Amino acid sequence: MKAVVKPNILKPLLEYILEKEIIELEILNPNLIQDYFKLRGQRLDLLVKTKEETINVELNSNYNEEILIRNLHYIFKLASENTERGNKYKVKNKIVQINLNFINSKYEKCEYLLYDKKHEIELTDYIKICNIGIDKYIKNYYNNSKKFTKGEELVIMLDLEKKELEELSEKSDIVDNFKEDVIKANEDKLVVEWISREEEQKQYEEVMYEKGITQGIEQNKKENAKKMLELNMDLETISKVTGLTIEEINDLK
Repeated sequence: MKAVVKPNILKPLLEYILEKEIIELEILNPNLIQDYFKLRGQRLDLLVKTKEETINVELNSNYNEEILIRNLHYIFKLASENTERGNKYKVKNKIVQINLNFINSKYEKCEYLLYDKKHEIELTDYIKICNIGIDKYIKNYYNNSKKFTKGEELVIMLDLEKKELEELSEKSDIVDNFKEDVIKANEDKLVVEWISREEEQKQYEEVMYEKGITQGIEQNKKENAKKMLELNMDLETISKVTGLTIEEINDLK
């Protein structure tokens, strides 16, 4: 599925986040290629392309360690799929991941690049992550703590109730232009289910369940290795049976 995006809230919202003008947006297929049958959650929330970037937009009703790991998996997966391999690696597009976080955010807006901490240099601008803390914008909006720009108003309107959205639209032309799109999306059952906290929690529990199984398997391997060590079995045999490395087995002594 590919389609050029008609004028809507997405274009000015991305322009605010990326701090650059976007001439044309193209919607891409959001399904990632699966290398392993066990991988789940390989469908991105929204995948678009500009002239220079491939952009993944993730809607996170919560933002915790598990969601962070999942989103990192997405961006590196995209980076791999957008690199042509031959005699040399050729990058098709820069990869940008935008996380719209509705709760548990530390900052309104922040940007992350791959960075060499020791030498204090940026390794590459090929991969970039933008975190947008919608809850922080909303808090400032309710506190009337500052005057907002058009880009900030676009972020704020994503998490307002219909009545509040109507009130903001009376003060802002850009909100007035897009309020019907937001109202329609907020009333769409599929959209609500997709980003609901219940759905996010379900995904979180699935990840934790699978993580628990993996940890249980690893623990079982170590217990079996310990028993084999007690029987004075050689390390190579223990390694072949349990799948643990010689170094991991030695750590159990």
